[in-house]
Amino acid sequence: MTELLQKVIREIERLPPAEQDAAAGALIDYMAHRDDVRLSDAQLAEVRRRRADPGRRLVSHADARARIARLGR
Repeated sequence: MTELLQKVIREIERLPPAEQDAAAGALIDYMAHRDDVRLSDAQLAEVRRRRADPGRRLVSHADARARIARLGR
């Protein structure tokens, strides 16, 4: 087990039982679906290209949430 995972588990152990169950549920969900989302080689190349662009525009968390909310309409 990695040091990071050990640290997270120690932190989770300090939470109330309901929050521990929520964290466990999140990990179980991650394990169940970790192979479901994969980028194609072309998608990965596009992500790398965009990350390497020094002029890329970033949006705030609030702006991103607003954009995502508009998609649901």
